[in-house]
Amino acid sequence: MSLKVGQVFAGYTILRILGAGGMGRVYLATHPRLPRDDALKVLPAEFTDDPEYRARFAREADLAAGLSHPHIVRIYDRGENDGLLWISMDYVAGTDVANLLAERYQGGMPVDEVVSTISAVASALDYAHHRGLLHRDVKPANILLTHPDGGQDRRIYLADFGIARRMDDGTGITAADVAVGTVAYAAPEQLKGGPIDGRADQYALACTAFHLLTGSPPFDHTNPTVVITQHIGTPPPSIGDRRPELAGLNPVFARALAKEPSDRFANCGEFALALSKHLTPYQYDTPIALHAQHTQPSIPLPEPTHEPRRGWAQRPAVLIGALVAVALLLVGAIFAGVKLTQSSRQPTSPAAPQPATPGPSKSSAAPAGPFTGTYRADFGPLTDLDGNQAPDAEPSTGTYAVRSVCGGTGCVATASRLKGEPHFASTMVFDQVGGIWLAVALSASPCRNSTGEIWEVFRLQARPDGTLSGEQTRTARNNCQEKRTVTFTRTGDVAPGLPDPATLPPRVISVAEGLRGHYQLTRKFVGGDPQQMGSSDIITNCLRTGDRCMSYFHVKTGDVPLIFAAGMWTWVDTNSGKCPDGSPATLKANAQFPLPQPVQDPIPTLNGNGHWTQTGSCAVDIDFSEVFTRTGD
Repeated sequence: MSLKVGQVFAGYTILRILGAGGMGRVYLATHPRLPRDDALKVLPAEFTDDPEYRARFAREADLAAGLSHPHIVRIYDRGENDGLLWISMDYVAGTDVANLLAERYQGGMPVDEVVSTISAVASALDYAHHRGLLHRDVKPANILLTHPDGGQDRRIYLADFGIARRMDDGTGITAADVAVGTVAYAAPEQLKGGPIDGRADQYALACTAFHLLTGSPPFDHTNPTVVITQHIGTPPPSIGDRRPELAGLNPVFARALAKEPSDRFANCGEFALALSKHLTPYQYDTPIALHAQHTQPSIPLPEPTHEPRRGWAQRPAVLIGALVAVALLLVGAIFAGVKLTQSSRQPTSPAAPQPATPGPSKSSAAPAGPFTGTYRADFGPLTDLDGNQAPDAEPSTGTYAVRSVCGGTGCVATASRLKGEPHFASTMVFDQVGGIWLAVALSASPCRNSTGEIWEVFRLQARPDGTLSGEQTRTARNNCQEKRTVTFTRTGDVAPGLPDPATLPPRVISVAEGLRGHYQLTRKFVGGDPQQMGSSDIITNCLRTGDRCMSYFHVKTGDVPLIFAAGMWTWVDTNSGKCPDGSPATLKANAQFPLPQPVQDPIPTLNGNGHWTQTGSCAVDIDFSEVFTRTGD
């Protein structure tokens, strides 16, 4: 049944049809009482005749209406009218990604648009998954884009959460459910009618990303039976075969499109982060002056000609003296170490990271730990890592759900962001270390025309008034950083759906945590004299698994961010600017710092070697060495 323009349905006045599909028709309609237009979805009549579906529709629409996320279309109401089920939602004026592909990008979208789109949808999906909801129909047609308005970027929304279901519903997917999703993007386990979880949505998101990048889904055939067979039994195609310049993404899609859910990324955010790391190498868009001179001045750059993203502090790069008759650019980038109290830690063996104390077990854990409930997070105005407040910075507020448990050896908490800044990590795990609640999380966030890996760290301490206060820092390799004070105030009971912290493995103390204290950095280029680059505190923040860490070295001459993985720290930097004659130049620098043997805590010296390349009329190609020497706590 098709509704006509001007017809009143469930109190809504129909203005026009927006679209139609297997799940019904969507209309633009005027709200019965409020001065606004909503999107009204009316389901086919045969769904109303199915008692099982009617019950499921009511349950799932109510669950979906509880979602509040900046990249999820908000659901307002649902009901039945004239024998037809309906659901009303926010109207997004714009288009969807499927239409955008068909009209403008038949061969694939620009990679920066793909990264921003997939990152937004991944954030929305992880948010829903942590609340026990699956989407089950992720595809380009369900990704909505607003029209650019007043110079503002498009806003990205994931639609059609009305067919979500609880993740703890173990009944599996029925044959009818297969028709709900689009087979070009459906996971093998969904097509086979098996149990599914958030990794099925991750698979569909990867199929969508493949389509956005190449112009067609990974398995493309006019016969849906063939597509289903390929999803279930055919290895994922190589994206490099369709776009050779994207061959570096082959391992990312091989994992994301694995047949077994256990072989995929753990969540959608991990997939989006891996995608962005390959598609958006760290970039710097501030011009940098390269002067040929035999001194070593510290010259700040001119101010950028555009406004940086609100919330990120950016220190300019500086110059170092000429070596082998040319100037070399010091691109330490924008990373700062914050002097924080180091907790006591156990010695670690050189073989591998060691677990800290055993995590609380279900048998020994208390019913609820001291950090449990719904919390209002009051963030102070953002500053850089030196405490310099950003222009026009204002306080902000978020809402977090936290669930903790304590055993005989410590406390651990799972946390989920319910409201607040969408680029903050959506989920975290806090460990109580030395009286401090510590969380280290990774997220993807745009800054300076690229989206990169963000290291987000919370350090909170309980106060006598019952609040927890401390600071949040967020840093990235792409020349961005920020810091905020934060206070968590309990406002209610814990929200349902949070993972049980008692099931988490224990936090691992990484051997990299020995890089702590006050260090002097000395850099020496081949053919040149050693240069004292400055001294500063280094603090190392590690993921709970202990396999990856970020160490900050912060000096006025330029910061050096070190990423620890696979037994060594690495520093990688890329910059672009102009030579003294005005011609363009690009600088690339990288260095590796192996973990000293035998392993020590603290580490007295850290030695590394690197290579420096500079193009243009001030070109240079030279090796260098660096030494971090510990001088105190």
